[in-house]
Amino acid sequence: MEELETQGAQVLVVDDTTLVRKIIVARLRGAGYRVAEATDGQEALELFRKQASPVVITDLNMPRLDGLGLLAALRQHPLAPEVILLTASRAGDAQAAVEALRLGAHDYIAKDPSAGNEVVLAVQRAVEKWRLREENARLVDDLRRLSLTDSLTNVGNRRAFDEALRAEIARARRHQRDLALVLFDLDHFKRINDTLGHRAGDQVLTAFAARLGSLMRASDRLFRYGGEEFALLLPDEGPLSGLEAARRLVRGIAEQPLAANGSHVALTCSAGVAGLRASDASDGADLVARADAALYAAKRAGRNCALRADEPRPAARLGAAASLAVKPC
Repeated sequence: MEELETQGAQVLVVDDTTLVRKIIVARLRGAGYRVAEATDGQEALELFRKQASPVVITDLNMPRLDGLGLLAALRQHPLAPEVILLTASRAGDAQAAVEALRLGAHDYIAKDPSAGNEVVLAVQRAVEKWRLREENARLVDDLRRLSLTDSLTNVGNRRAFDEALRAEIARARRHQRDLALVLFDLDHFKRINDTLGHRAGDQVLTAFAARLGSLMRASDRLFRYGGEEFALLLPDEGPLSGLEAARRLVRGIAEQPLAANGSHVALTCSAGVAGLRASDASDGADLVARADAALYAAKRAGRNCALRADEPRPAARLGAAASLAVKPC
Protein backbone atom coordinates (compact mmCIF):
# COMPACT_ATOMS: atom_id res chain seq x y z
CA MET A 1 0.00 0.00 0.00
CA GLU A 2 2.83 2.40 0.86
CA GLU A 3 4.45 1.77 -2.52
CA LEU A 4 1.20 2.66 -4.30
CA GLU A 5 0.95 5.85 -2.28
CA THR A 6 4.45 6.99 -3.24
CA GLN A 7 3.76 6.36 -6.91
CA GLY A 8 1.84 9.19 -8.52
CA ALA A 9 3.81 11.84 -6.65
CA GLN A 10 5.40 14.56 -8.75
CA VAL A 11 9.15 14.65 -9.28
CA LEU A 12 11.03 17.59 -10.76
CA VAL A 13 14.03 16.51 -12.86
CA VAL A 14 16.67 19.17 -13.51
CA ASP A 15 19.57 18.63 -15.91
CA ASP A 16 20.99 20.66 -18.79
CA THR A 17 21.89 17.45 -20.64
CA THR A 18 18.84 16.44 -22.63
CA LEU A 19 19.72 12.75 -22.95
CA VAL A 20 20.30 12.26 -19.21
CA ARG A 21 17.12 14.12 -18.38
CA LYS A 22 15.03 12.09 -20.83
CA ILE A 23 16.37 8.75 -19.54
CA ILE A 24 15.50 9.62 -15.93
CA VAL A 25 12.09 11.01 -16.90
CA ALA A 26 11.25 7.83 -18.84
CA ARG A 27 12.23 5.61 -15.90
CA LEU A 28 10.17 7.59 -13.42
CA ARG A 29 7.10 7.79 -15.63
CA GLY A 30 7.38 4.06 -16.21
CA ALA A 31 7.29 3.63 -12.41
CA GLY A 32 4.09 5.67 -12.16
CA TYR A 33 5.44 9.08 -11.14
CA ARG A 34 4.36 12.40 -12.59
CA VAL A 35 7.40 14.29 -13.83
CA ALA A 36 8.21 17.93 -14.55
CA GLU A 37 11.43 18.95 -16.33
CA ALA A 38 13.82 21.89 -16.15
CA THR A 39 17.09 22.57 -17.93
CA ASP A 40 18.82 24.45 -15.09
CA GLY A 41 18.42 25.52 -11.49
CA GLN A 42 16.82 28.87 -12.26
CA GLU A 43 14.10 27.33 -14.43
CA ALA A 44 13.56 24.64 -11.81
CA LEU A 45 13.11 27.23 -9.08
CA GLU A 46 10.51 29.09 -11.15
CA LEU A 47 8.61 25.84 -11.81
CA PHE A 48 8.77 24.86 -8.14
CA ARG A 49 7.33 28.20 -7.03
CA LYS A 50 4.36 27.64 -9.36
CA GLN A 51 3.84 24.02 -8.32
CA ALA A 52 5.90 22.42 -5.58
CA SER A 53 7.20 18.87 -6.02
CA PRO A 54 7.99 16.56 -3.08
CA VAL A 55 11.19 15.37 -4.77
CA VAL A 56 13.72 17.18 -6.95
CA ILE A 57 16.46 15.37 -8.87
CA THR A 58 19.14 17.78 -10.00
CA ASP A 59 22.48 17.81 -11.73
CA LEU A 60 25.32 19.54 -9.89
CA ASN A 61 26.89 21.50 -12.73
CA MET A 62 24.41 23.67 -14.66
CA PRO A 63 24.32 27.20 -16.08
CA ARG A 64 22.67 30.15 -14.28
CA LEU A 65 22.02 28.24 -11.04
CA ASP A 66 23.86 25.03 -10.18
CA GLY A 67 22.68 22.11 -8.06
CA LEU A 68 24.05 23.43 -4.76
CA GLY A 69 22.48 26.84 -5.40
CA LEU A 70 19.15 25.19 -6.19
CA LEU A 71 19.38 23.08 -3.03
CA ALA A 72 20.02 26.16 -0.91
CA ALA A 73 17.05 27.99 -2.46
CA LEU A 74 14.69 25.03 -2.04
CA ARG A 75 15.68 24.66 1.61
CA GLN A 76 14.04 28.04 2.25
CA HIS A 77 10.61 26.66 1.33
CA PRO A 78 8.27 26.04 4.33
CA LEU A 79 8.11 22.34 3.45
CA ALA A 80 11.28 21.85 1.44
CA PRO A 81 11.43 18.97 -1.06
CA GLU A 82 13.76 16.03 -0.80
CA VAL A 83 16.66 16.75 -3.18
CA ILE A 84 18.63 14.01 -4.94
CA LEU A 85 21.91 15.05 -6.59
CA LEU A 86 23.19 13.60 -9.86
CA THR A 87 26.97 13.43 -9.92
CA ALA A 88 29.69 12.40 -12.33
CA SER A 89 32.46 10.07 -11.24
CA ARG A 90 34.93 12.92 -10.88
CA ALA A 91 36.39 13.56 -7.45
CA GLY A 92 35.18 17.17 -7.53
CA ASP A 93 31.58 16.07 -8.02
CA ALA A 94 31.87 13.49 -5.22
CA GLN A 95 33.19 16.13 -2.84
CA ALA A 96 30.35 18.48 -3.83
CA ALA A 97 27.83 15.69 -3.27
CA VAL A 98 29.13 15.14 0.25
CA GLU A 99 28.78 18.87 0.88
CA ALA A 100 25.22 18.69 -0.48
CA LEU A 101 24.36 15.94 2.01
CA ARG A 102 25.71 18.13 4.78
CA LEU A 103 23.45 20.94 3.56
CA GLY A 104 20.37 18.69 3.66
CA ALA A 105 20.21 16.78 0.38
CA HIS A 106 18.42 13.43 0.58
CA ASP A 107 20.89 11.39 -1.50
CA TYR A 108 23.25 11.50 -4.46
CA ILE A 109 23.48 9.13 -7.42
CA ALA A 110 26.22 8.80 -10.01
CA LYS A 111 25.20 9.40 -13.62
CA ASP A 112 25.23 5.91 -15.09
CA PRO A 113 23.03 4.28 -17.74
CA SER A 114 22.53 1.33 -15.38
CA ALA A 115 21.41 3.52 -12.48
CA GLY A 116 17.78 3.69 -13.59
CA ASN A 117 16.46 1.33 -10.92
CA GLU A 118 18.56 3.08 -8.30
CA VAL A 119 16.93 6.39 -9.22
CA VAL A 120 13.43 4.92 -8.88
CA LEU A 121 14.23 3.42 -5.47
CA ALA A 122 15.83 6.66 -4.28
CA VAL A 123 12.75 8.60 -5.34
CA GLN A 124 10.45 6.14 -3.57
CA ARG A 125 12.42 6.55 -0.32
CA ALA A 126 12.49 10.32 -0.78
CA VAL A 127 8.72 10.54 -1.28
CA GLU A 128 8.14 8.42 1.83
CA LYS A 129 10.44 10.68 3.84
CA TRP A 130 8.77 13.84 2.49
CA ARG A 131 5.31 12.55 3.37
CA LEU A 132 6.49 11.64 6.85
CA ARG A 133 7.85 15.18 7.27
CA GLU A 134 4.60 16.60 5.93
CA GLU A 135 2.58 14.54 8.42
CA ASN A 136 4.86 15.55 11.28
CA ALA A 137 4.51 19.22 10.32
CA ARG A 138 0.72 18.83 10.24
CA LEU A 139 0.74 17.19 13.68
CA VAL A 140 2.92 19.99 15.06
CA ASP A 141 0.49 22.55 13.63
CA ASP A 142 -2.46 20.66 15.13
CA LEU A 143 -0.77 20.51 18.53
CA ARG A 144 0.01 24.21 18.42
CA ARG A 145 -3.57 25.01 17.43
CA LEU A 146 -4.88 22.88 20.29
CA SER A 147 -2.49 24.55 22.72
CA LEU A 148 -3.95 27.92 21.72
CA THR A 149 -7.63 26.88 21.76
CA ASP A 150 -10.01 26.80 24.70
CA SER A 151 -11.30 23.22 24.72
CA LEU A 152 -14.76 24.22 25.96
CA THR A 153 -15.72 27.16 23.76
CA ASN A 154 -13.37 26.47 20.83
CA VAL A 155 -12.17 30.09 20.77
CA GLY A 156 -8.61 31.20 21.53
CA ASN A 157 -7.39 30.68 25.08
CA ARG A 158 -5.43 33.03 27.35
CA ARG A 159 -2.11 32.03 25.81
CA ALA A 160 -3.48 32.72 22.32
CA PHE A 161 -4.78 36.09 23.52
CA ASP A 162 -1.41 37.10 24.94
CA GLU A 163 0.31 36.23 21.64
CA ALA A 164 -2.35 37.90 19.50
CA LEU A 165 -2.36 41.04 21.64
CA ARG A 166 1.38 41.56 21.21
CA ALA A 167 1.10 40.89 17.47
CA GLU A 168 -1.85 43.27 17.00
CA ILE A 169 -0.13 46.03 18.97
CA ALA A 170 2.98 45.66 16.81
CA ARG A 171 0.86 45.69 13.64
CA ALA A 172 -1.13 48.74 14.75
CA ARG A 173 2.03 50.68 15.50
CA ARG A 174 3.80 49.58 12.34
CA HIS A 175 0.91 50.73 10.14
CA GLN A 176 -0.22 53.58 12.43
CA ARG A 177 -3.66 52.04 12.93
CA ASP A 178 -6.08 52.00 15.84
CA LEU A 179 -6.69 49.00 18.08
CA ALA A 180 -9.40 48.48 20.67
CA LEU A 181 -9.79 45.82 23.33
CA VAL A 182 -13.10 44.75 24.87
CA LEU A 183 -13.27 42.62 28.01
CA PHE A 184 -16.61 40.88 28.64
CA ASP A 185 -17.84 39.31 31.87
CA LEU A 186 -21.06 37.29 32.16
CA ASP A 187 -23.36 38.87 34.75
CA HIS A 188 -24.30 36.72 37.77
CA PHE A 189 -22.78 33.64 36.16
CA LYS A 190 -22.36 31.93 39.54
CA ARG A 191 -26.13 31.77 39.86
CA ILE A 192 -26.31 29.61 36.73
CA ASN A 193 -23.81 27.13 38.13
CA ASP A 194 -25.54 27.10 41.52
CA THR A 195 -29.08 26.67 40.18
CA LEU A 196 -28.66 24.71 36.94
CA GLY A 197 -25.34 22.98 37.55
CA HIS A 198 -21.86 23.27 36.10
CA ARG A 199 -22.78 21.36 32.95
CA ALA A 200 -25.38 23.98 32.14
CA GLY A 201 -22.83 26.66 33.00
CA ASP A 202 -20.42 25.17 30.48
CA GLN A 203 -23.15 25.16 27.85
CA VAL A 204 -23.90 28.81 28.57
CA LEU A 205 -20.24 29.71 28.11
CA THR A 206 -20.15 27.85 24.81
CA ALA A 207 -23.38 29.48 23.62
CA PHE A 208 -22.13 32.91 24.71
CA ALA A 209 -18.92 32.53 22.68
CA ALA A 210 -20.92 31.32 19.66
CA ARG A 211 -23.33 34.27 19.94
CA LEU A 212 -20.47 36.77 20.08
CA GLY A 213 -18.82 35.04 17.16
CA SER A 214 -21.96 35.44 15.07
CA LEU A 215 -22.22 39.15 15.87
CA MET A 216 -18.63 40.36 15.52
CA ARG A 217 -16.73 41.25 12.34
CA ALA A 218 -14.66 38.66 10.50
CA SER A 219 -11.50 40.62 11.35
CA ASP A 220 -12.26 40.68 15.10
CA ARG A 221 -10.64 38.05 17.31
CA LEU A 222 -12.36 36.46 20.31
CA PHE A 223 -10.65 34.70 23.23
CA ARG A 224 -11.68 33.15 26.52
CA TYR A 225 -9.70 35.25 28.96
CA GLY A 226 -10.50 33.09 31.99
CA GLY A 227 -13.57 31.71 33.78
CA GLU A 228 -16.56 33.66 32.50
CA GLU A 229 -14.44 36.49 31.06
CA PHE A 230 -13.82 36.91 27.33
CA ALA A 231 -11.55 39.26 25.41
CA LEU A 232 -12.21 40.71 21.98
CA LEU A 233 -9.56 42.41 19.86
CA LEU A 234 -10.91 44.98 17.40
CA PRO A 235 -8.25 45.86 14.79
CA ASP A 236 -8.57 49.32 13.22
CA GLU A 237 -11.07 50.46 15.86
CA GLY A 238 -10.50 53.31 18.30
CA PRO A 239 -12.01 53.57 21.80
CA LEU A 240 -15.19 55.32 20.62
CA SER A 241 -15.98 52.95 17.76
CA GLY A 242 -14.90 50.08 20.01
CA LEU A 243 -17.43 51.24 22.60
CA GLU A 244 -20.14 51.34 19.94
CA ALA A 245 -19.26 47.78 18.89
CA ALA A 246 -19.20 46.59 22.51
CA ARG A 247 -22.65 48.06 23.19
CA ARG A 248 -24.01 46.36 20.09
CA LEU A 249 -22.59 43.02 21.26
CA VAL A 250 -23.89 43.46 24.83
CA ARG A 251 -27.31 44.20 23.37
CA GLY A 252 -27.09 41.13 21.11
CA ILE A 253 -26.49 38.92 24.15
CA ALA A 254 -29.35 40.42 26.16
CA GLU A 255 -31.94 40.36 23.39
CA GLN A 256 -32.19 36.59 23.05
CA PRO A 257 -31.78 33.82 25.70
CA LEU A 258 -28.99 31.28 25.33
CA ALA A 259 -29.69 27.55 25.02
CA ALA A 260 -28.38 25.43 27.90
CA ASN A 261 -29.33 22.07 29.40
CA GLY A 262 -32.45 21.75 27.26
CA SER A 263 -33.80 25.14 28.25
CA HIS A 264 -33.23 28.82 27.50
CA VAL A 265 -31.27 31.01 29.91
CA ALA A 266 -31.75 34.77 29.94
CA LEU A 267 -28.27 36.22 30.27
CA THR A 268 -26.60 39.61 30.22
CA CYS A 269 -22.98 40.65 30.21
CA SER A 270 -20.88 43.68 31.03
CA ALA A 271 -18.04 45.07 28.95
CA GLY A 272 -15.04 47.35 29.36
CA VAL A 273 -13.41 49.01 26.36
CA ALA A 274 -9.96 50.57 25.95
CA GLY A 275 -8.04 51.90 22.97
CA LEU A 276 -4.32 51.55 22.33
CA ARG A 277 -2.17 54.52 23.35
CA ALA A 278 1.29 55.48 22.20
CA SER A 279 2.55 55.13 25.78
CA ASP A 280 1.21 51.58 26.25
CA ALA A 281 3.68 48.75 26.82
CA SER A 282 4.22 46.46 23.84
CA ASP A 283 2.96 43.43 25.79
CA GLY A 284 -0.49 45.02 26.16
CA ALA A 285 -0.51 45.10 29.96
CA ASP A 286 -1.54 48.78 30.09
CA LEU A 287 -4.30 48.26 27.53
CA VAL A 288 -5.67 45.27 29.45
CA ALA A 289 -5.54 47.15 32.76
CA ARG A 290 -7.65 50.01 31.37
CA ALA A 291 -10.19 47.68 29.79
CA ASP A 292 -10.38 45.71 33.04
CA ALA A 293 -10.98 48.89 35.06
CA ALA A 294 -13.74 49.90 32.62
CA LEU A 295 -15.30 46.45 32.94
CA TYR A 296 -15.50 46.66 36.71
CA ALA A 297 -16.89 50.17 36.42
CA ALA A 298 -19.65 48.74 34.20
CA LYS A 299 -20.32 46.10 36.84
CA ARG A 300 -20.60 48.74 39.55
CA ALA A 301 -22.87 50.83 37.32
CA GLY A 302 -25.47 48.06 37.28
CA ARG A 303 -24.22 45.49 34.74
CA ASN A 304 -25.65 44.72 31.29
CA CYS A 305 -23.76 47.62 29.76
CA ALA A 306 -20.43 48.69 28.27
CA LEU A 307 -18.12 51.46 29.45
CA ARG A 308 -15.05 53.00 27.89
CA ALA A 309 -11.88 53.51 29.90
CA ASP A 310 -11.51 57.05 31.26
CA GLU A 311 -15.00 58.21 30.27
CA PRO A 312 -17.09 60.02 32.96
CA ARG A 313 -18.83 57.58 35.28
CA PRO A 314 -22.41 57.86 36.51
CA ALA A 315 -23.14 57.23 40.16
CA ALA A 316 -23.36 53.51 40.88
CA ARG A 317 -26.89 52.24 41.27
CA LEU A 318 -26.71 50.07 44.34
CA GLY A 319 -28.87 46.99 44.20
CA ALA A 320 -29.72 47.38 40.52
CA ALA A 321 -30.65 44.05 38.97
CA ALA A 322 -29.64 42.97 35.49
CA SER A 323 -32.43 43.28 32.96
CA LEU A 324 -32.84 42.45 29.30
CA ALA A 325 -32.74 46.12 28.30
CA VAL A 326 -29.21 47.42 27.82
CA LYS A 327 -28.66 50.29 30.21
CA PRO A 328 -26.70 53.29 28.95
CA CYS A 329 -24.34 53.26 31.96
